[in-house]
Amino acid sequence: MPPTRFTLEINRFRAALRRHRGSDIITALRREVDRLTVAALVADNSQRYVAANAAARKLTGYTLSELYALTVRDLTPMPNTEAGHQLWKDFIGKGAQRGDFELSTKRGARRHVRYWAYASIAPGFHVSLLVPVDAEDGDVDG
Repeated sequence: MPPTRFTLEINRFRAALRRHRGSDIITALRREVDRLTVAALVADNSQRYVAANAAARKLTGYTLSELYALTVRDLTPMPNTEAGHQLWKDFIGKGAQRGDFELSTKRGARRHVRYWAYASIAPGFHVSLLVPVDAEDGDVDG
């Protein structure tokens, strides 16, 4: 079960997106992801990033425009791309997923993160919340 603070944030995120029905979904996703307090990346069904907040930019080292040109696989370090592909498939099938993952930064470094991912936060869009393991505090796991 995800930590309570993440559950609350995701519920607020979903509620805010419902208020944006009829407006441009990408604009709404970008506006709402900025309000999340942890690193957040939103990908579409083709695994392309369409929204990210300041914490995600800091974590990855990429600018917004650079992130929007990347896919989930681009942030998955070699040789983990096949495992990452299977994680994505499982995630979409189950609707939610959490675990540990190595993320590749712009400089090529690997960051160990704990993630909580929620499929179909809006139709065709999926959000991942990321916390660097070395930055965790007592709140993260409960």
